[in-house]
This record gives sequence, structure tokens and C-alpha cells, in this order.
Amino acid sequence: MMKKLTIFLIILTLMLVGCSSNDETSKDNKVNSNTKEETGGTTKKVPTINGEIEIPTKVERLVVDGYLPTSLLLGVMPVGATQRDLENVHIQDQIDDIENTGESAIESILALKPDLIITADAESYEKLSKIAPTVVLLYETYRSVEEEVKGLAEILGKQAEGEAWLKMFAEKVSENREKLAEVLDPNETFSIFGVLGKDFYLYGDGIYRGGQAIYKQLQLKAPQSIQKELIETGETYKQVSYEVLPEYAGDYIFLDETNGGKLNREDSLWKSMDAVKNNNVFYLDAKRFWPFDPIAVLAQVEEVTNMLLEKKKSEK
Repeated sequence: MMKKLTIFLIILTLMLVGCSSNDETSKDNKVNSNTKEETGGTTKKVPTINGEIEIPTKVERLVVDGYLPTSLLLGVMPVGATQRDLENVHIQDQIDDIENTGESAIESILALKPDLIITADAESYEKLSKIAPTVVLLYETYRSVEEEVKGLAEILGKQAEGEAWLKMFAEKVSENREKLAEVLDPNETFSIFGVLGKDFYLYGDGIYRGGQAIYKQLQLKAPQSIQKELIETGETYKQVSYEVLPEYAGDYIFLDETNGGKLNREDSLWKSMDAVKNNNVFYLDAKRFWPFDPIAVLAQVEEVTNMLLEKKKSEK
């Protein structure tokens, strides 16, 4: 009888230990589950033109095509970027550790083992999305510096960094705006013309040829024709014939000549414009005024300000 009682007590003890162990395991699993839920987990979903995409909440190995400067200002160093991105003159002091992926060469990107890809090229989505979660952000997805920084900050989980950078940006833009207000007549107007090959273009306040810096940030006044036909309609550029350029010419002209484009400076039509007569034409450096990322826009704000200040100084 004593022997049976002893065996029963042993079995009961083992059962209690087992239950206790199961309770602890269940408790541990619950804690882990709650921790994951409280921290938002390791992934999140973001809306894109390809539907909702699940991406890492903390990006470790980012590859970009078109959004390198914005990633850098948010404190995210991509492991790879395109040749075009890496040629941006405004970020040459920040790109030493970034691999060149050519023009989004699939093999190069695959070798970098990215955990997120951000691209402006919709056609590459199918191939890239097989390598890693891919977010397509077409050019002009964002229509201003503020939109782009906030948008990328949301995707990369860098909202605090984005807010800090935009605060600095707003302060610097304001400083430059105040400098110009001291020397410019508020009624003076500014045009952006382009000669691309044999074609002629007008530019508004969008991503082309310093438009954001000149119109959106410095708030320089456009001629009424450009204001109505481009800025108010949201058109960022317009191709026109050479003969109508005087209809869009402001008191000042910013001129971009690229891809073999060359304006005949001795042509009578060109010389008839007041901006040309008054030597108020500024020739844009394509390497500095073609980029349209937030870092480039800030640099363009400062360069345009300096151009105009130097001009006004020379008139005294």
C-alpha cells in the first residue's frame, strides 16, 4: 500500500511540474507575441501603384533608383544606387560606400541582397520585386521638397529625421528669400527657358531646371503667360516654337542649353527681349540644375540667390 502511495505521489509531482512548465512556455510565448504587436512587428504595409507592399520596418539594405539624396538626408545609407544617382554633383561627399548598380542592372542588385528597393522605373517592377520588396515612386509622385521628404520618411520610418531636415530647409530658404526681398522689385518677373537639341521649352514650378527653387521656394514671380499656362495648370514644362518665346519672357531669364541645344545670341528676335537688352540672362549649369531632389533644390535656391545678388551689386 505504501509503495502504491509513493508511486502515485511521484506521478502527481511530475504532472504538476509538467503543467507548470507548460504554463511558463505559454506565458513566454504570450510575452513575445505582445512585444511583436507593441513594436509593430518587423514589417509594415505601404500603399503603392502596385497595391499594398509589405516592407521592413527597419531597412538595413536599401537599393535606390532616383531617390538617393533623399535617403541620405534621412540618415539611410543605401547599399546600392544607379550610375545616374551617383553622378549627382550635390552629394559627391556622401557616396563613398555605395555600390554602383549601373542602370538598375538586375545582377548587380541581386548581389547586394537588398531588403528594400525604391525605384522610379515602373517597367522594372516585375524583375525587381522578385529580389526584394519593391516600392515604385514615379517621377513627379511628389510635387515639392516637403512632399518628397515626408513621403520617403514615412516609408523608411525616419519621420523625426525628415522633420528636422525640413525645419533646416525652411530656415535657409527663408534667409535667401529675405536677401532677395531687399534688392528685387516685387513686380519683376522671371522665366525659365530651355533649348534641348533643336527644340525650345518653357518650365514651370515643377522638377525641371530649377523650377521648384525659383518659383516654389524663392517665390519669384512668373510672367502672367507662364503663370496661367504652366503653374496654374500643374504643367511642369511646355514645348514651344522659337518665335513665341518673347510672349513668355520675363524681366529675367534663366536659360538651359543642353543635348547640343544652342540659342543664337545674335538673332534679332532674341536680342529684342528686355531681359537680353538689360543683360538679365543667367545661363544654367545642367549638372547643377537638372537634379531635382531636395538637396539639389536647396543648393539651387542658394545659387539663384547669389546670381541675382551679384547682378544687383554690379548695377550699383
